[in-house]
Amino acid sequence: MGELLRAHFARLWRAPVFWLGVAFMAAWGGVVCYSAWDGSRNNMVVYFLGDLCRYHCIAAVFLPPVFCALFLGTEYEHGTIRNKLVAGRTRSAVYLSSLVVSLAACLMMLVAYFLPVVAVGHFFTEGLGMAPGTLALTVVGELCMVAALCGLCTLGSMLISRKALLAVTLLLAVLVGLAVGGNVAGRLGEQEFNHVIMMNEEGELAESDRENPSYLTGTKREFYQFAADFLPTGQALLYNFNMVVHPVRMCLYSLLIFSASAAGGVLAFRRKDLK
Repeated sequence: MGELLRAHFARLWRAPVFWLGVAFMAAWGGVVCYSAWDGSRNNMVVYFLGDLCRYHCIAAVFLPPVFCALFLGTEYEHGTIRNKLVAGRTRSAVYLSSLVVSLAACLMMLVAYFLPVVAVGHFFTEGLGMAPGTLALTVVGELCMVAALCGLCTLGSMLISRKALLAVTLLLAVLVGLAVGGNVAGRLGEQEFNHVIMMNEEGELAESDRENPSYLTGTKREFYQFAADFLPTGQALLYNFNMVVHPVRMCLYSLLIFSASAAGGVLAFRRKDLK
């Protein structure tokens, strides 16, 4: 497996999709820093460094599908996978080496975002905005979220032989996941009461709070919260909009998805017909 990893990383350093991803995330971090600086300077808006460390989450969910489709997708197209097996490499080693390189590449792209944020963000932000432990747990959770997506996208990349079909499938899956996660997060964000202003019998404006029928309670709210915490795309939205309720649980869910997809992917790839 060591030789497979060396070959993968040698190709990674020459892959345009990797360096474009790094450049994109670094530029995204720069844009976020500039927007925060401009907002704090002109609009007197207070920003915290912890806020800047979560504004990349929605963009980050597209890193694994794009990278896996363009980097791992060529393995079938060029016959590389079959050549590795003919050379005596096991299917498990081939799968796991692909998983490792995709995970490493996407995490390095995330680091590219954090570099400008950490380097210049503290100059115009008012501290962390949260406890250091909470910020560390948030960053770890974001990394785990991307790891879960890498596991799922690697699974798709190693089982779908056609590159075009793979790209469409992975991107559609992420878009559907964001749509579902957005709906779930939106329902969870509903206020229990709506503040309304209406005219009373005396013709005067009066304020009152009315119960919001869209507010989730009981078992239904627990189910929606579980869906948001479990889905990687739901996690991305919760992190981005600062709606995290169960950070440790979200990390565990991400690690569970990563482990299950890796184990299931190895088993499925062993049985895949490569002829």
